Amino acid sequence: MKKILIAAALLFSTNVAMCQLFGYGVKAGLNSTKLKMKDVATTAIKDAQGKETDKTIMMEEAASDLGFHVGGFARINAMVVFVQPEIYYTNMSSHIKINYKGDGEKITSETADVKNHRIDIPVIVGAKFGPARLGLGPVASFNLKSETKVSDQMKEQIGAGLDGAKNTATFAMQVGAGLDILKKVTLDLRYEFGLSKLGDEVNIGNNTFKTDQRANSFIASIGWMF
Repeated sequence: MKKILIAAALLFSTNVAMCQLFGYGVKAGLNSTKLKMKDVATTAIKDAQGKETDKTIMMEEAASDLGFHVGGFARINAMVVFVQPEIYYTNMSSHIKINYKGDGEKITSETADVKNHRIDIPVIVGAKFGPARLGLGPVASFNLKSETKVSDQMKEQIGAGLDGAKNTATFAMQVGAGLDILKKVTLDLRYEFGLSKLGDEVNIGNNTFKTDQRANSFIASIGWMF
């Protein structure tokens, strides 16, 4: 009987130690994203034959918008240091402001909706201070689908819809703080800044506009550790 109790105690201690060294869970939250763009200089729109018309257009960054993310994470603990790899699906929403001017017309402005559906894989490394955490690390993003919507009126004016050329994979950095509650609930607040471009150009019909598109986001999430 004594041996059984000792074995049970050892097994329990081993499980506790493993839980302290390694954990995993699920997470979800919201992200507020702003698409950073170097303003495209006012450019003449070309017709189907490649000849410049009297129509001009300029694009610039607009306000932030809310998206969401959902996925899972693992955490490896070593004393006060932790490593936390994650994987989640992200719906990222942002805007581009379009300024259009036709021959003899007033400037028309419209905000185009830009949506990216992607898989994000961050690896956060940091330190723990009791229940609090500070960390930073790289994130690789793999684009699944991109959508850019403009009104039918703007499509008619510029001759086509807006198509932002997107790179399949991009890289960014995340930095932030977290809090663990009762070793089960995890709260995180991070800032993500793009290291690589979402795209090098924006296409409108027969026109290609070179631009530098990078996405910066504030990310808030809540998770549950098993």
